[in-house]
Amino acid sequence: MTARRNGFSLVTAIFLLVVVASLAAYMVTIGSTQQQTSVLSILGARTLAAAESGVEWGVADVVTDDACFSSPTSFTLSGGASSGYAITATCTQTSHTEGTTTFNVFQVSATASRGGVGSADYTQRTMRATITTAP
Repeated sequence: MTARRNGFSLVTAIFLLVVVASLAAYMVTIGSTQQQTSVLSILGARTLAAAESGVEWGVADVVTDDACFSSPTSFTLSGGASSGYAITATCTQTSHTEGTTTFNVFQVSATASRGGVGSADYTQRTMRATITTAP
C-alpha cells in the first residue's frame, strides 16, 4: 500500500513542477513584451519629435524666404537622443487671390524615420504644417 502512495506523490510533484515552470515561462514572456512595448513607445516619441523638428526647420525657412525650399530635402539629425533620425521635408506653394489681395499658402511636411523597414525597431512619423502670408 505504501508503494502506491509513493507513486501518487511522484505524480503530484511532477504536476506541480510543470505548473510552476509554465507560470515562470509565462511571466518571462510578459516581462519581455512589456520591455519591447516600452522601447517602441520611446522610439515613437523620439521619432515624432524628430518629425516636428523637420517641420519647424521647414517653417523657419519658408517664413524667412517667403518661398518654398528645394523639395524634397533630406538630412539626418545628429547629437543626443535624436542622433540617427533621417528627415525628409517637402514644401508646396499655392497662390490665392481674395478681392485685390494675393497671398501664398505653403504646405510643409516632414517625415522622420529610424531603422530599416521590417526591422523590429523601425519607426516612422509624419507631421504637416500650413503657413500663409494672408493679412
